[in-house]
Parts: sequence; structure tokens; C-alpha cells
Amino acid sequence: MNSKLLLQGSLRSMMRNKLRTLFMGIGVMVGVGTLIAGQSLGTGAEREITQRVNKIFSPGSIMVLSQTLTYEDIEAIESQMDQVIASAPRFGYVEEDISAAGLTRKAAVFGLTVEGETVWNRGVSEGRYISNSDLSKNARVALIGYRLSEALFGEGGDPIGQEIMIRSAPFRVVGVLEPAGIDPHGEDRDEDVYIPITTAMRRLYNMEYIGMAKLIVSNLETIDEDGDEIAEILRREHNIALGENEDFAIYTSKFAGRMIQKANRILTVYMMVAAAVVLLVAAIVIASIMLVVVRERISEIGLRKALGATAQNISYQFLAEVVVITLVSGVLGIGLGLGAANLVSVHIDMPVIVTLQAVLLCLGAALLVGIVPGILPAHKAAGLNPVEALR
Repeated sequence: MNSKLLLQGSLRSMMRNKLRTLFMGIGVMVGVGTLIAGQSLGTGAEREITQRVNKIFSPGSIMVLSQTLTYEDIEAIESQMDQVIASAPRFGYVEEDISAAGLTRKAAVFGLTVEGETVWNRGVSEGRYISNSDLSKNARVALIGYRLSEALFGEGGDPIGQEIMIRSAPFRVVGVLEPAGIDPHGEDRDEDVYIPITTAMRRLYNMEYIGMAKLIVSNLETIDEDGDEIAEILRREHNIALGENEDFAIYTSKFAGRMIQKANRILTVYMMVAAAVVLLVAAIVIASIMLVVVRERISEIGLRKALGATAQNISYQFLAEVVVITLVSGVLGIGLGLGAANLVSVHIDMPVIVTLQAVLLCLGAALLVGIVPGILPAHKAAGLNPVEALR
């Protein structure tokens, strides 16, 4: 049978039975749309989260968290481990009310050292960073995120030199932090406030423990072993016997990478299962409708066979109709899914990344949903006896 005529006949059949075509295609559209939306959002989320986590967990970085972490602990680690090439503690506390010019805004306050600019991978876009002089004098100076600056001083306003109040204590703004966006926990890091760590610990909160530190090691390949060595040093410093519960946690950049991959795999599997369920329902609907179509067109099939059409011609005709419907529905589903993904991405601040592999997977799924349920009706139509069919 001529493939052009086969295609034309399939399109005519679709146009004659618009409602039936819609019912057959809607499941495919929803299933393919779910699949492409999940794939594109998942790929975009993985890349975005990876970039954000890498900014925190730069290659070779090890994070140490403990409610009893001190400067002496960090000094002990650096003195006993030559592979530690840089370190920076960070003191963090709960959100505070930040006030200026009669306006108040909630923001997280962190205490940092001079090394924080390079070790924590975040400098300033305006003004200056925390200095050694600030640390030695317990100076009341602050760096603020640009969103916080806009909220307190207006868009385009100059916060440098302005005064803000933290816990009723006045601080002078000396810098605006580089944009950082939303962190993996969903917190807006562009509303943060950085102050000298000595000021935070001694003048603002009167605390003796740091809480958190980041260390950079020289060899990425041995970072897990370095993490184990840091844990051993901290157990000695904190007098923790073997088998006792540790009062600290250690995370490496490799660990963070593994967690991102695991989370992305879970998301991908979830979306693919959801799409598979929808496509399975669509396949059942298509098979049911096509069996009805075969019964309705028995006379047509008998006439075609009487005029010389072979069983293969009849089989191809019915398969072609299903394949055309599912392919068109698949293409529309891709457009529908990408539209939905872009709407979602606007609200969750995640990019949509469409890969050729994802598009081919969706089209392949659409073809599979068309061919597999169409085989039985096509086989049944091809096996009809022309004499019996014409009766």
C-alpha cells in the first residue's frame, strides 16, 4: 500500500471522528506532558541546585557543624593536618528584626571572618568586606544582601554608610553582598546580614561556640579520608570515647554531590512512574476504542479485501491511524508539558532545560502507546473473512 495514501487515509479518519480522536489523544498528551515536564524541570533543578551547592561546597571543601565547636578545635585541625589549606568559621543564629529608616525586615544574621570571602565563596558587589581591624575591635559593621538593601533603602538606594539596627544595636553598613539566590533549603540568601564573628559572639549574642566552620583540603580524591581524620581529631578535642555519640557532624563536597544525584533520581523516577500510569490508561483507552472501530468498519474492511487489499494492508491501515494520532498527541503533549514546566519554574525559581534525549524519550513513549495497543485491533481487522464481513 502506498504510504502517502495510507497517511492521507489516516488523517481523513481522524477528521471524520474528531471526538474519538480527542479521547484517544488526550491521555497521550497528558502522559507525554507529564514526562517532558518532569524531565525538563528535573534536569533544570539538578543543574541549578548543583551550582548553588557547589558555591557552598566548593571542590575540596569540608563542612563541620557542632554546637560545641570552638576556635581551638579549628586550630587543632589545621595544626595536625597539612592538607588543610584554608578555613573559615561561621557563626549563625536565628533570624532577627533588621530596622532602618522606620522599616523592619526579618533576616538571618551570620558572623564571619576575613577568610569568609574566599572560603565561603561570597564577596561584595559594593563597598568592602569584613577586615581584620573589624574583628579585633568587635566593630559594629555589617554587610547586607541586595534584596534586604532594596527593602530597607529602596530600589537604587545607596546603603553604604547607612545605619541599621540589629537587636536594638546600631550597625553601619559597609558593603552589599554578591547575589546568591535561593539556597537548597528554600531560603533567600540575598536577605542575609554578615557581621564580624567577634562582634556576633561577644557583643551581640555573648556565645563562646562557633557552631560551624568550612575547611578546604588540597586533594579532592582523599576528601572522604580527610573527613574521617577531622572526626578523629574532634573526638579527641571533645573527649568523646569510642562508641559514644558524637556532638558534631561532618559533610564533604563529595557527600553533597551524592545527595544531589540521589534526590534527582528519586524525582525522575517519581515523574516517570506518574507518566507511565497516565500512558498505561491511555493505551487501554486506545485499545478499547480501536476494537470498537474495527467492529464499526467491518463492512469497509470486507470491501477493501474484496477489491484486493491484503491482510497486511488492512493491518497497516489501522496501525497507521493509531500511530498518527499518538504522534500528533505526543508533539502537542511536549508543548503542553513545556508550557506547564515554564509556569512552574517562574514560581519556584528553577530553570527549564530541555534535552534531545528527553524529547526522543517522549516521542518514543507516544509511539509505544500507539503501536502496542493497536496491534490487537489491527490483527483482528486483518483476520476478518471478506465474505463474512460483507454480510
